Amino acid sequence: MATIPRFASASYLAVKHQVDRFDRWPAWQKVRRGFQAPIFQFADTGWLGLTPLKTHILICGFPAAGTTLLQLMLENGLPGARRFGKERSGWKAATYSFRNHSIMISKQPRDIFRLAPLREFYQARPAELRVILMQRDPRDLLTAQRKRGDSLEYCGSAKDWKGYYIYFLKQREAADSLIVRYEDLVTNVAAEQQRVEAFLQMKMSVPFEQCNSVVREDFDTTTLCGVRAVETSRVARWREPSHKQRITQMLLELPDLPEAVRQLGYESDDAWTQPFLSAAVSHDSIMESAPSNSLRA
Repeated sequence: MATIPRFASASYLAVKHQVDRFDRWPAWQKVRRGFQAPIFQFADTGWLGLTPLKTHILICGFPAAGTTLLQLMLENGLPGARRFGKERSGWKAATYSFRNHSIMISKQPRDIFRLAPLREFYQARPAELRVILMQRDPRDLLTAQRKRGDSLEYCGSAKDWKGYYIYFLKQREAADSLIVRYEDLVTNVAAEQQRVEAFLQMKMSVPFEQCNSVVREDFDTTTLCGVRAVETSRVARWREPSHKQRITQMLLELPDLPEAVRQLGYESDDAWTQPFLSAAVSHDSIMESAPSNSLRA
């Protein structure tokens, strides 16, 4: 039997302030959304023949780890789901989005920081939250680039990566979560699709490998640089000589990076660091032995 969503209980008001600190909304917008929330969630009552939400699939994790690619795969594989075609925070999807669907898909990497209040929100509701955490080799994440004007620039920082890494370690053992590695998603697509389907207990109507075959004018492909067949060219791209200086700098800024690479399963030891650390030592030696006026413009 359908029930009225508990808007004034722990499912909404009691956790709203926890999420507000992540979303810097103007005061007037917070008030407006507070009044609108019950309207957006009315379908969850099941009244008037509407379809209550049963499963909220939330994709988050490291930025540049394939969250948009997986979103495209899931949205095309589950065409009957409430889908947004762009980034949408889990909280906004759950409370401020019209729906009449049993399944909803949302994606925003930084939702990894607000999973606790989102889980609390769904504890008091009949729908369940299913979290997919995207993971990628830290070295590829730290050397990811975006085009700015006519040049390429590194789009992440050591500080940002470390913040995500700390929360990723906290969340990866959760019972409602599944870890998907970017490397596996693009090199063993069919197997990863089976893992995701088993986790969600859903069957994709369009295989992950054919996600680019669906024409979607509503999908934001900016971060994908267009829709194309799944490719593996971005795996282990950190090894390219052009990134040597960047990796060397990251090792200096992140002394725990080798341990993180091992803990995430990308290396069994720290032998890979030697060429970069040797370069750093050589650079320091040259700088120390150089005449004092050699640093002047």
